[in-house]
Amino acid sequence: MSKPTTSTTMTTAQQAVIWQPYDDDRGPGEPALLVQIDACGLLSITQEGREVLIQPETLPELFKQLRRLAQGKP
Repeated sequence: MSKPTTSTTMTTAQQAVIWQPYDDDRGPGEPALLVQIDACGLLSITQEGREVLIQPETLPELFKQLRRLAQGKP
């Protein structure tokens, strides 16, 4: 799979768009992710109107678990 394309939008608003590319194994890419910081300092990930708020302090554990799951480990 090729690396997803990331673009920065409105740098003063601290936003980024992550495009999910076509993959031979999975077909068409999933809709893009909008990642931004809200007024309270929480990270917001939005896709097609659905939003997840993440406390910055939980990022290390979130990254750890995402890597584990991506590798197919229990």
